[in-house]
Amino acid sequence: MRNVYDCVVAFSRLLDKEYHLVLGRKNISVSLQINFDKKECFHLMGLQYLTDRPELVHNREKIFDALYKHQITAEHLQSSDLYYKIADRVDILPLLECIMDSNNTIFKYNRKLNTYSVIKADYIMKNQIEGKNIFLFLAKGNEEGRYFCRSFFSQNKMDYTKNQASWTLLYKKKITLSSGKEEILYNRLKYK
Repeated sequence: MRNVYDCVVAFSRLLDKEYHLVLGRKNISVSLQINFDKKECFHLMGLQYLTDRPELVHNREKIFDALYKHQITAEHLQSSDLYYKIADRVDILPLLECIMDSNNTIFKYNRKLNTYSVIKADYIMKNQIEGKNIFLFLAKGNEEGRYFCRSFFSQNKMDYTKNQASWTLLYKKKITLSSGKEEILYNRLKYK
């Protein structure tokens, strides 16, 4: 089973990545640019649920760094009485880059159609990994066309994509920011 240290190591690699997606539906296309930030990792791991760990009430970026440097250890967090709430997320989060690289099913997310949900997101990606359906929610950032990962978890009972509008992935590119290297992951159109 993977732990929180595995999460921050895997997520630190994503800090140097940027994804560009083009989606289409009914002769309309939209472009998404997905970036990653240290403070997002906290929520994606579900650390907000470990309310019995006072060391997690600090700046989320600093918590990321403390986990990376083993100043907060995986063992310490696993001793939380509430760790069971996040164990599944922590086990899957190190696979986020693999999930992002695959050709997912993408839906425009309408929260009103999921009255049981409090997640504020614009798109939802559904993927299957290690025999589980995984939901990755994308939300619009501060800049036009830029998105970030709002939430992430495996399917329990509810399918968050039910009744959501499916969009077709037309193009996906991954850029390594430090080198400028571009890798086309999917190209269903002659898009440049």
